[in-house]
Amino acid sequence: PKPQTLHPKPRGLNLLACVVAFMYSSAWVFPVLIVFGGICTYIKEIRDGKPVAEAPGKEGIESLGVPKAVGAFLILTWLAILILTIILRSTMEYEGSARGLFWFESFYRTGSIIFGGGQVVLPLIINELVQYKESCVTDIKGKEICETVPDYEFWGRFDHPEVNSWMTEAEFLAGLGLAQAMPGPLFNISAYLGALAASKAGVNALVGVACAWFGLFGPGVLVIYGALPFWGTFRKWPVYRRALPGMNSAAVGLIVASVFSLYNKVRSTSPFPDTAVAIGLIGFVLVELYKAPAPAVVVLGGILGLLGTALKLKWVDG
Repeated sequence: PKPQTLHPKPRGLNLLACVVAFMYSSAWVFPVLIVFGGICTYIKEIRDGKPVAEAPGKEGIESLGVPKAVGAFLILTWLAILILTIILRSTMEYEGSARGLFWFESFYRTGSIIFGGGQVVLPLIINELVQYKESCVTDIKGKEICETVPDYEFWGRFDHPEVNSWMTEAEFLAGLGLAQAMPGPLFNISAYLGALAASKAGVNALVGVACAWFGLFGPGVLVIYGALPFWGTFRKWPVYRRALPGMNSAAVGLIVASVFSLYNKVRSTSPFPDTAVAIGLIGFVLVELYKAPAPAVVVLGGILGLLGTALKLKWVDG
């Protein structure tokens, strides 16, 4: 079949979502952009007088899942946990046994508002794990130049009492490379991140794994099984059918924004930024054009990184 393409309006939404998400990587910006995209195409189709697009096929969903009462209970449970953990976290300090709540709430909240796939969640997660401060210096002309840096770089060491980051950007990116090389969904990176955060806090790593993994996967499981009994009816709802193109377009824009956001992180943390970008380009071509298996490309990237380190290709001192 002929591949579908985005109409001009959704293309514009794609660009807008990408730019806004890249510039303002706040957790609540993402769902707002999705809703905004849906509203735009809904209004446009109403204004143009277009008939509602029919839902493709029957899918047999009407008879799957749990009863509607159980589905409603699961959705309410998801909302109750989200609200409760946010409130509890706001009343506690990051110390002692409360750390587990902080880890669970961060990943649960992130998993609750995400739309568009595993890649979209990465900028949100790294902003939860790494805290940033504005660092300003004065150049020889007396002009003040400011940039945002991780707090452990601002204070000079990770164990400084003012550092609130749970790990470094380099540690996060190392886990991302590991998760990409392993089978299973990208969300499995949460197990690595939880274990690392717990280890750095002096807590059993399994506690961090449980908090992060269940926190990130939990919302999706509850919402999917909760919504499934209603899906056969919801998918035919005219408002949803008209809003869907804009929502999908905004979601694609979020994915593109996450690519550039991670590109900046990789480049800024690498001791040889230009070489790191070149390795990334090689990996992209191998996977996209030559269909090379992702695990093999990740391993190759590691080997090229070792070579770049040994040869100090485009090395940045300091």
